[in-house]
Amino acid sequence: MTLALTHTWAEVIIDELTRQGVQHICIAPGSRSTPLTLAAVKQSQHPRRGVTLHSHFDERGLGYLALGLAKAHACPVAVVVTSGTAVANLLPAVAESRLTGEPLVILSADRPFELVDCGANQAIEQSRLFSSHVTQTLSLPAPETAMPLSALLSKIDHLMAQQAQHGGSVHINCPFREPFYGERDRTSEQSLRAGLGQWLTDDKPYVSMMPTRTQWQMPASWQHIASQSSKVVLIAGALPANVGAQVARLASVLDAVVLADPQSGVKSTAPGHDLWLNAPSARALLDEAEWVIQLGGRLVSKRLGQWLANIEVPYWLITDREQALDPAHRPSEYIRFMPQQWEEGLDALSDALTQLQRPVSGWAQAVTTAAQIQRQHVYAKVEDSLSEHRLFQSLTKWLPSESDVFLGNSLTIRLADIWSELSDYRVYANRGASGIDGLLASAAGVQRVNQHPMLVVLGDTSALYDLNSFALWRHAPAPAVILILNNDGGGIFDMLPVEPSLRDAYYRMPHGLGFEPAATMFGLPYHQPKDLVSLSETLQGALQSPGAEVIEVNTPAGEAGSVLNRLLAEVAHG
Repeated sequence: MTLALTHTWAEVIIDELTRQGVQHICIAPGSRSTPLTLAAVKQSQHPRRGVTLHSHFDERGLGYLALGLAKAHACPVAVVVTSGTAVANLLPAVAESRLTGEPLVILSADRPFELVDCGANQAIEQSRLFSSHVTQTLSLPAPETAMPLSALLSKIDHLMAQQAQHGGSVHINCPFREPFYGERDRTSEQSLRAGLGQWLTDDKPYVSMMPTRTQWQMPASWQHIASQSSKVVLIAGALPANVGAQVARLASVLDAVVLADPQSGVKSTAPGHDLWLNAPSARALLDEAEWVIQLGGRLVSKRLGQWLANIEVPYWLITDREQALDPAHRPSEYIRFMPQQWEEGLDALSDALTQLQRPVSGWAQAVTTAAQIQRQHVYAKVEDSLSEHRLFQSLTKWLPSESDVFLGNSLTIRLADIWSELSDYRVYANRGASGIDGLLASAAGVQRVNQHPMLVVLGDTSALYDLNSFALWRHAPAPAVILILNNDGGGIFDMLPVEPSLRDAYYRMPHGLGFEPAATMFGLPYHQPKDLVSLSETLQGALQSPGAEVIEVNTPAGEAGSVLNRLLAEVAHG
C-alpha cells in the first residue's frame, strides 16, 4: 500500500496543478523526487491536460529556466527537485519572482519527519526554507491513508488561489517514505481515488475560486489635477506585453512627455533620459512638470530615479503589484490594477481624461527638442569602432522583426537604456533583485515559450556565473544569439570612485578568460568579430540560422565606464 499511496499522492498533486493552469514542469534529477517526476511524465501524456517537460542538471539554472517560462507564458510553472541543498539552489529564482511576480510552484521532495534532524543523509529543514520570499508554503505530511485525497486537493487549490491573487512563488514541500520503485498495485490506487467522484472525469479544480473583479474608475482626486495640469510626465516602467497602444493613447490624450524603460515595450518621446537628464538646461525644463504618472516599476535609470525623488508635484503610480515601488517614499496616489485589467484600466483612464477640458502648452515638444539636442551632441562623440556604446547605438539596425531581446544586468541594461530604442521588440530582463545569476537560463525559458528569434546580451561575469545554462541552448527552438560583452570583469564597477588597485582586486575581479572553449564544450557555434561590420554580419546571419550561437565581443577593461563618465561630464558642462 505504501508504494501505491505515495504515487497516488504525487499524481493527484500534479493533476490538480494542471487544472490550475500549469502547462510546463521543470525537473531536476533525484531519487526522493521520483514520485513527482513519474507523475509529471504521466501527466505529459494526458490527452487534454498534457504538460511540457523541461530538465536541467543544475537546480539553480532550472529555477531560472522556470522563471523565464513563467515570464513569457504568464501562467504558473512547476519545478520538481529532490531533497536537501537541491531545494536551496532555487532560492535566487524564488527571490526574483517575489519581486517581479512570476508564478512558480516549487515542488520539493523531502525526507519524512523521522529522518529530519537526526543525521540522515541529504536531509535539511525545508518547510520554511524560502521564508518571506514565497507567497505561501504548504507543508504536507508524508502520504497517509488517514488524510483523504479531497483534503490534499482542497489545500492545493487554496494555495493556488493565493498565488493567483498575489503572484510570486508558492512552495509545496512533499515528504515521501520509501519505497519509490517496484510493481505498483493498480487496484489499491483506484481504491484510494474512489472518493473523488466527479473530479476523476472532469477537468475542473476540486475547489474553484472565482477571482474578484471590479471595474476600474478614475479617482475623483485625479479630475482636479488633470483639468489643471498641462505639463505631464508619463513614466513607463516594467509593463505586461501588448499594452503599448493603450499607453500611447494615454500619452496622446495627456500630451505628455514619455520616458520609457527598456522593459516597458513603450516608445520614449525623449529617449536616452539617463544621459540628457545630466544636462542642467534639459533637466530644468523637465522640472517644470506639474504632474507625474508612473506605470509599473523597477526603473533602470539612476538619474530618472533621482529626478523623481526631488520633483515636488502630484505623483501617481499605477501597478499590478501589491509591493511598494517608490524607493524615494514620496507622497503619492497608489493605484493597483489586477494583472488582467491593464488594457481596460488604461482605456478607461484615457476615456475619462478625454472628457475633461485640459490646458495645452506645447511643453512636451519643448522637452523633446531639448533632449534630442543633448543626445545628438553626445551621440557623435562615440567613436565609430567596436565598443559597447557603439554596439548599443547600432543594435536595432541589426535585429530582424519579431525578435525578442533579453538584457543582462549591470552595465548591459544601462547602456541599452541610454542608446537602444527597443519599443518595437519584446524586451525581457530580471529586474527584481537585478542579479547577474540565471540570466542565460531565464532567457532560454522565455524562448521556449515564445519560439521567436532571440538576442541575449550580457556581460562576461554574468555568463561565467551561469555557465552551466549554456546546456539549455543546445536545442534552441528558434534562432538565437548569446552576445557576451567581455571587458574582463565587472565593468559596472568602473563607475565607482574606488582606488584603482582595490577596484580591480575586489570589485572588477578580472579573470582573463574567453568563451570559445565553453561554446565548444556545449556544442554551440562560436564567433569573435573584430569590428562593427563583421559583428553586424555575424549577428544578422546567426539570427536567421537555426539554433543558438555564441558571439563574444572583446573590449578593453574600463573603456565603457570611462566613456560614459566622459559623456555625462560633457552633457553636464554643455
